[in-house]
Amino acid sequence: MKIEKETIGKIKTQKTLPHIKKEELINYYDNTWDLFFLLLSKYYEIMDTVAEDNFTDSQHTLMAYNILYGEITTGGFLQLIKNGHGNYIFESLFSETLKKWGAIEMAVQIDKAKKIYFENKEELEIARTTEDLFDMYPNYPEFNFLDKEFFRVMNSESDKIKIYIQQNIHDFAIVA
Repeated sequence: MKIEKETIGKIKTQKTLPHIKKEELINYYDNTWDLFFLLLSKYYEIMDTVAEDNFTDSQHTLMAYNILYGEITTGGFLQLIKNGHGNYIFESLFSETLKKWGAIEMAVQIDKAKKIYFENKEELEIARTTEDLFDMYPNYPEFNFLDKEFFRVMNSESDKIKIYIQQNIHDFAIVA
């Protein structure tokens, strides 16, 4: 999924929020990733019938965080870029939104990765095989450091995102 720079952070007039039963939400409310996956599964269910620009900034940020988390935990920032998510993460207001949500340490790591991305974008965006990707890791030790920093802060920052979601659930879903 590729989203243009303006998508996160842009005010939209029509929003698509999934309906979640209060009882269902309560079952997932305390576990960070259970809550994330409940919301994300609802978004992906309606994504086939709704244009992506009808999702709220908060929904896009949660979807971007899910992509970031999945890519970093399986192959780091280089894999995230190789798999075509550089623009979604770095060419949007994603890190600024995370700061507003209280996930400041995570946002700082993303901003550092963003700087490397833009300084080397032409080379980083070249289509590569998985083997070619492995050869790139020694060329970008800064990403290796940021990957480790991501692992260091990911649980506490995910919990901060969960708290933001809990306090602003109306930006993520309609609870009935």
